[in-house]
Amino acid sequence: MLQVCRDCILNKNWEVVEPHILAVHKQVRNLVDLPSKPPKADDMDAELKCNLCINECILSKTDISYCGLRNIPKSQSGELPLPSRSRGYIHGYLDRIPTNCCNAWFCSAEYDTYSYAAFLYGCTFSCLFCQNSSHKQFQKRYLFDSETLANQIVKNEKITCLCYFGGTPESQLPFSINLAELILEKIENKDEKRKFRICWEWNGSGRQDLVEKCMRLAIKTGGNIKFDLKSFNEKLNLAMCGVSNRRTLDNFKYLAENYFSTREKEMPELSGCTLMVPGYVNHEEVELISKFISEINDKIPYSLLVFHGDYQMKDLGITPRKQAVKCLEIAKEYLKNVNLGNKFLLGLS
Repeated sequence: MLQVCRDCILNKNWEVVEPHILAVHKQVRNLVDLPSKPPKADDMDAELKCNLCINECILSKTDISYCGLRNIPKSQSGELPLPSRSRGYIHGYLDRIPTNCCNAWFCSAEYDTYSYAAFLYGCTFSCLFCQNSSHKQFQKRYLFDSETLANQIVKNEKITCLCYFGGTPESQLPFSINLAELILEKIENKDEKRKFRICWEWNGSGRQDLVEKCMRLAIKTGGNIKFDLKSFNEKLNLAMCGVSNRRTLDNFKYLAENYFSTREKEMPELSGCTLMVPGYVNHEEVELISKFISEINDKIPYSLLVFHGDYQMKDLGITPRKQAVKCLEIAKEYLKNVNLGNKFLLGLS
């Protein structure tokens, strides 16, 4: 899909490569009526300023935010109301534990209970290999208020986890935080000793103060925050995902340095995960990510995922076994807790 190799992205003149990459992303985003880059309206035309993620969109009357959730024309007509602290675009379902979660290899959640899998619409990145591209299908029927949803979740005592994913939760962090706090408050008011973990899976591009609130909630409840570390090189992230990974790495480092290993004999507070995209996220990229993590704390769990072609990168095959094995070996040279996920794609158990 990109039609430009990893070496060209990293080593050729960026001024030559960048226009081609921008054109590819513009073409892909046009398919779903999303802007090719974060809108930056002039102050005089600004109707809405959003600072929830790295994109910091500034919208005029005709603009759509990069994540797609803040669409002023549709919100004014009532067709697509804006998300807020008290309402969000979400699809939730019960997922029996143990699940296929990327953290299942170290999760301590109770068997035969349920995780409430909270799929949040919208994304702050635009990954060409997106594994959950349905997050772009915004519809009013997916808009729920936090009070109603909290009551439904608390009522089912078999639910012991709330796991946010998407898309990515960053574009709806106020809503996900509020929902989590409401659930905990309702459980405490019932004077229950019920275990209830709260976890986030995200690309890490959120505003730091909100990201830190999520971390504190995860720690309080025995949950975890998983970062999708899609790459280490910024140019590679721009090429594959349309957005810089600077804030992702900064947020990961900040949370890891301040919160990892702050509780004893509990599930790790933080973890990392990387999809081994053939031809792009190779052993060199995995080594850079592994070294970055190890310099903070070599006990942070790190999972490597076998890739399968999806969305706009269906032209790429499954991660070759040789690549997966080499990436795994290198990651283990730096980190003490490394896992290979999606092994079934390689015929491994």
